[in-house]
Amino acid sequence: MFEVRLIEDPIQWNDFIKKAKYGHLCQTFEWPDHGEIVALRQKALRVGLLKDGALAGAVLLLASPAGGLPGHIFYAPRGPVVDSLEGPELGELMRGAAKIARSHGGIALRIEPHIAEDDPLWRAYFQRLGFHEIDSVIYLRNTWILDIRLPESDLLAGMKMTWRYNVHFAARKGVVVRQGTTEEDFQRFYELQTETARREHFYLYPPAVFREMLAHYSAEAARDRHTAELILLVAEYQGEIIGATTEAFFGDYALSMHTGLSDAPAYRKLKPNYLMQWECIQLAKQRGCSYYDFRNIPEKLEPGQPMYGVYEFKRGFGGFMRRMAATMDLPLNPLLYYPYVWMTNARNSWRNRHTVSVPAGGGSAGPDSSAAEPVAAD
Repeated sequence: MFEVRLIEDPIQWNDFIKKAKYGHLCQTFEWPDHGEIVALRQKALRVGLLKDGALAGAVLLLASPAGGLPGHIFYAPRGPVVDSLEGPELGELMRGAAKIARSHGGIALRIEPHIAEDDPLWRAYFQRLGFHEIDSVIYLRNTWILDIRLPESDLLAGMKMTWRYNVHFAARKGVVVRQGTTEEDFQRFYELQTETARREHFYLYPPAVFREMLAHYSAEAARDRHTAELILLVAEYQGEIIGATTEAFFGDYALSMHTGLSDAPAYRKLKPNYLMQWECIQLAKQRGCSYYDFRNIPEKLEPGQPMYGVYEFKRGFGGFMRRMAATMDLPLNPLLYYPYVWMTNARNSWRNRHTVSVPAGGGSAGPDSSAAEPVAAD
């Protein structure tokens, strides 16, 4: 009745991920194709559970080095994906995925599912499968979500007054947001990403990663492969691009991806980031999305914490926090997994004593931690 095997058809894969209750952009077929390390891209596993020939579960596994030990940690960003946690599908999928990963040199499965922490079923179900929670995270667990099914007038009314004022202020001052389509637009986007990364001290992917993301999630790819669409938006003032952002559309969700803003005080005073986010929200509604995902906010929501300013910016648009399920590991080769854990803990302990932690990726108003050890761009 069930069959677990590697899936090679992107349309079959993406159609399932898009419609499944726990689907996510990071589990699309193309997600490994814009990683920085080509050798690791090629080791990605797209494991599908078929029931009577149709996909009933899927998990994209990215290969990550095991700290110098032979083999890999196979990591599921915002996966696995099933429609329900109540049937046998999840167990069948993960047992099959473990077998396939082990045959490809995997020493552990690591998952960060697109499941809220307060879901009553998730923790017990994964623990029954042999998974255990770990302290480290790849993607931060807290995210900020806005329900955009309301009329635009209600969404504006739900913003903080200053945010609503800044949206209108930027437009009155002549800031215009449009889709970026040229090489010059992309070059300016990356310049602004570089300025923002330097200013806010976050990790910046090389330009090739952003190019590949825009290519793999182009309008043509979205049409032909049924995948997500990623667009570049730029904020212009008197012919000068002073802000730029990327936005992804997939299923019910639109996601704020990477944003850069000019360092110039005169341009920052125009508040282009407020208008860009409002334009993104409007586009998401036009595309039929139900939710706008501002993505990551800090682990500790306290003034003075890293990224607290990012949290305040996102919160001002209205919405709610969703805390995602904890990272969990399933050892596949205990003789290698536990030495790997010991080495990783020792290394992280040393880093914590000697360095300042900086988030990775780019967010809606500056830094937006996405991957402490990036495997693919987020």
